Amino acid sequence: MRRRRVLRSGGMAALAALAGCIGGDTTEESASDFDDPSPPWSRSDTVYHQAHFSGMKMIGTAQEGGRTVGLSYTYSERFWTVTGAQTQRVAVEDEYNAIHLMASVWDTETGTVLPVDSGLRVAVEDDGETLSERAMWPMLSQQMGAHFGDNIEFPRQDEFTLVVDMGETTATRLGSLQGLSDSPGTVRFDFDFSRGTRNEIKVRPTGAQPLEKRGAPDAVPPMEMSMQPLSFAPTADALPGRVLGEGRSGDADFVIAASESADGAYLTVSPRTPYNGYVLPLMSLSATIERDGETVFDGLLSNAVGPDRSYHYGATVDGIKPGDEITVTVDSPPQAARHAGYEAAFLDMGDVRVTV
Repeated sequence: MRRRRVLRSGGMAALAALAGCIGGDTTEESASDFDDPSPPWSRSDTVYHQAHFSGMKMIGTAQEGGRTVGLSYTYSERFWTVTGAQTQRVAVEDEYNAIHLMASVWDTETGTVLPVDSGLRVAVEDDGETLSERAMWPMLSQQMGAHFGDNIEFPRQDEFTLVVDMGETTATRLGSLQGLSDSPGTVRFDFDFSRGTRNEIKVRPTGAQPLEKRGAPDAVPPMEMSMQPLSFAPTADALPGRVLGEGRSGDADFVIAASESADGAYLTVSPRTPYNGYVLPLMSLSATIERDGETVFDGLLSNAVGPDRSYHYGATVDGIKPGDEITVTVDSPPQAARHAGYEAAFLDMGDVRVTV
C-alpha cells in the first residue's frame, strides 16, 4: 500500500495554542503563477501532485457538546463538487473580498476527527444581523484531508461574527464516541476580515521544479497543524482485530479487518487516499462473504466512526473463517467535493476482493 509516513497523534495533548501552517524552505510565489483551471494531466483517474500549495491562517477553536471546531482560511480556491460519479467544477468568481473558509470537527477527548456528513452550517453576522448563511461542502484536500469548506465573500473589510452550527453526526459512533451529545450545538468566532492580512498567506511551489513535477502520481504532504488533528485513517497494523486483506479501487487503498464482538465479528472496511492515508467519507459500500460456495453475508456496510478505527464502514457478521471470500462493492463513490489533485480519482470504483 502506498502511504507517506506521517505523524498521527492519538489525542489532543500535542495540540498547542498557536497553529502552524506549512513548513519547508521554499520560495514564495503568486497563485496565478501556477493556477491552471483545466490541467490536461488531471483527466486521468488517479491522484496527482499539485503544482503549488497555499498556507492558511487559523481563526481559532471552540468547544461545545464534547466536540471541538477548528476554523481557518486561505485564498478563494476552485474545487469540484460530486454528484454520483460526475464532477462539476466550481470556479473562483470574486477573490477581492473573499476567502476559502475551512472547518474541522473532532471529539475533544480523543482527537478523533468526526465525519464530514454531519451537516455543518456557517452564518456571517454583522452586529447581530445575518448577512449570509450556507451549508458548507464536505471536502477532500491533499493538505487537510476531510473537512468542510466553501468560498465566502464579505461585503467589506470589517469585523464579523462567524456562527458555526455543527449539525448532527449521522454515522454510527463506536467506543467512547457513543457518549457524544446528539445535539452538539453552535459556536461563534470573531473574525476581522482584512485583505492585507489575507494576502500575507504564502503560496509556494511544491518542489524545486513544480511545473515539471505537477501531475505526477503523488500528493502534497499534509499540513503541519498544531491546533487541530487531521483525518488520517489508522495504519493497517493499528486497526483492531486482524487484517484480512488489502486492495485497490479507483486509486483508493482499502484495508479490510475483523475483530471479535459479542454478536460474532465486526467487519471493518477502511478506504483511504494513497500517499497521505486520509479517510474517504460519504461512500456507500456493501459486502458479501462466501464460504464453501454459499453466501453467509450479503448486506450494506454502515458509515461509522470510533477512536480506534476513525471513519470507516462496518457491519456485524456471524463470523469470519479461513477460506472465506469477501467482496466489497462500491455502490457510490465518495460524495465529498474535491480540491485539485483529487478531483478525478475515487470515482470509477470497482469491487475489492480478498480471501481470508
